[in-house]
Amino acid sequence: MSASLADICSELGIEIIDTAAARGPGQTCARNILQKVLTDEGEAHLRSVLITIMETENNKRMLVRQVILAVSDVLRAYPHWFGAEWLNAFDRIELAVMFEEAKRDREGVPIRAAIAARLITLLRPSFEQQPQARLL
Repeated sequence: MSASLADICSELGIEIIDTAAARGPGQTCARNILQKVLTDEGEAHLRSVLITIMETENNKRMLVRQVILAVSDVLRAYPHWFGAEWLNAFDRIELAVMFEEAKRDREGVPIRAAIAARLITLLRPSFEQQPQARLL
């Protein structure tokens, strides 16, 4: 039996609200986007996206459409990155700062794409395999 969006949000301490004006940590008004990610990508993927945002330092307020989709895009492209190292890396990433920087560039690059590109640039060094030393 599949978990519903309400089940997943409840499990992770996320409250879906109707207005962004009063949105606090762990709250989102992105119900439709969360449902789309769940429908298109499945439970495990949505849980990974939400865990990334909710369980890392200073990111609980970033349950906004563009951030959710950008994290989803990166996890779709690099699903093997998700795990302890991924979460540790996100502890050092300020999604709110990244979001504000991406909004400044929105005339040239969509916010979602700018955030995803910045995330990949920051995360790639943690996951690229170091070249093996050659034995002589």
